[in-house]
Amino acid sequence: MRPVDRVDIVIIGAGVIGLAVAERLSRTKRGAEIIVLERHDGFGRETSSRNSEVIHAGLYYKENLLKTKLCVQGNPMIYELCRKEGIPHRKTGKIVLATTQPEEQQLAEILAQAKTNGASGVCLITREEIETMEPYVCGLSGLYSPESGIVDSHQLMHFLEQSAESRGATVAYGTEVIGLEKSVEGYVVEIKDTDGEQLQLESPVVINCAGLWADRIAWMAGIDVNAEGYRIFPCKGEYFSVSSRHQGKLGQLVYPTPSPIHLGAHAVLSLDDRLKIGPNAVYVDEISYQIDPDHQKEFYQKAKRFLPFLDYEDLTPDMAGIRPKLYRQGEEFRDFIIQEEGDRGLSGLVNLVGIESPGLTSCLAIAETVDRLL
Repeated sequence: MRPVDRVDIVIIGAGVIGLAVAERLSRTKRGAEIIVLERHDGFGRETSSRNSEVIHAGLYYKENLLKTKLCVQGNPMIYELCRKEGIPHRKTGKIVLATTQPEEQQLAEILAQAKTNGASGVCLITREEIETMEPYVCGLSGLYSPESGIVDSHQLMHFLEQSAESRGATVAYGTEVIGLEKSVEGYVVEIKDTDGEQLQLESPVVINCAGLWADRIAWMAGIDVNAEGYRIFPCKGEYFSVSSRHQGKLGQLVYPTPSPIHLGAHAVLSLDDRLKIGPNAVYVDEISYQIDPDHQKEFYQKAKRFLPFLDYEDLTPDMAGIRPKLYRQGEEFRDFIIQEEGDRGLSGLVNLVGIESPGLTSCLAIAETVDRLL
């Protein structure tokens, strides 16, 4: 094994969170040697590039949660960065639909929570207002969120990578972390490259942004992930694309009322006005991005409730992503974990675990939080 190389900051994972942290620290820790380790051959190969690319407004979760605070904080930060740097995005707005009377009551509760959270401009709208805004959509009433939108997550990650590298940060692809051990001067990070060669880095700061594998990195550092609630339970979300004959029928995001484990299979808009339906939520035991075509009927039945123009044949399998959830189905909801582990005797280790939606919206605010923790 080659001699130990020393750097100032190691970031594990080049998804949108790891890249946002690298970009932030490259500005605030000028002169620090920063390296981002990514086992894939490019950025965002997992959760960061397999999602709805929605900029959320902070409607649903309780006001004291990191998921809420960082989403509300991150929403204007993302829009400002996109405008400044020319990153493709669109503030589409979003309608959360009620198609039954119990769902209308649920919308009233979401509105109250959204106002408490500080989500801007959110209001209830009538059936007539829905028909005016989105004539192809059906609902008894709705909740309108003007600050919701969509972003090109790939272009966002490309900017973050380039910005970090322009200030001296290094993004090392094809490097898998296979060991993490506390040392006198910080941490020894053992990595393996694509040729199978093993080498070691020593750093006083290690930031775990490993996404679906963040619990494994925490375990390597000596944390009992089961006892501490750091265990990740992968939850697949599949998407079905809608026939191009319906392209342009929707001008904004359209969501059903949410379920206990996710926001519901919704109408997903792309920046070129293509339409998808998704995601669902299926807990899985292994990471696989295969789509079950038998789920088409379920998607059709759910979407038909609020998109009456759909025919069954309009749907075809599109893509799937995996959420790094911190709880199983039926278990109590869990917030993001963003924790500097000094209280465990692991000073300089920052764990980010369970960063699912609204992680994309929150990425810049999360990076700011990590900077503050350091």
